[in-house]
Amino acid sequence: MEEVEQEASFNFNNYWPSVAIVGAIFSVVSFVIGLFFGYQQINAEPTGSFISPVMISSGVICLATAFAGLLTVWHYTKEVSPFIKLGQGALIGFFTGAVIVIFSAVLNEMWHLIDPSYTEKLIEATIANVEAMDLPADAKNDMVDAMAESMRSNSFFRQIFIGIPIPGLLNMATAMIGVKVFGKKEDEINF
Repeated sequence: MEEVEQEASFNFNNYWPSVAIVGAIFSVVSFVIGLFFGYQQINAEPTGSFISPVMISSGVICLATAFAGLLTVWHYTKEVSPFIKLGQGALIGFFTGAVIVIFSAVLNEMWHLIDPSYTEKLIEATIANVEAMDLPADAKNDMVDAMAESMRSNSFFRQIFIGIPIPGLLNMATAMIGVKVFGKKEDEINF
């Protein structure tokens, strides 16, 4: 009976501890992965390959953080209430993705205080790799200009507003899976 009352008294504030804890953990993981591959790119010899450490890092980070929504729902069902609806799970997942992006952007800004030349070194290494590619000169120049502009204009607010939709939607999907796996329905109550 107490569980039914807990479900009826569901409050939006109950989400935030789970969202913040899991989001913070996954933001640190994604930040460390990004730094690892970034320094791999900086320290690597230009190979001229389309598959570079920076390209790999995007996929690895996306894959690693995609399951944060699932884990947030698991945490919520263990710590707050085992009863959760699909829409609530979707909301938890989206907010988890947003927290990951925001915390990662803050960590990136803090890293620039530690290594102010990181972005420039990464741009130079990426440009050197593009210049080593076997492409026509016009294509190389266009690619170099686009990459340099994209990396230089990656401000804090741009990271947030461009970064939130994809992790938010991915974590929304995995959180809805988490609702089906970890959540209980009201008709499963044992009196």
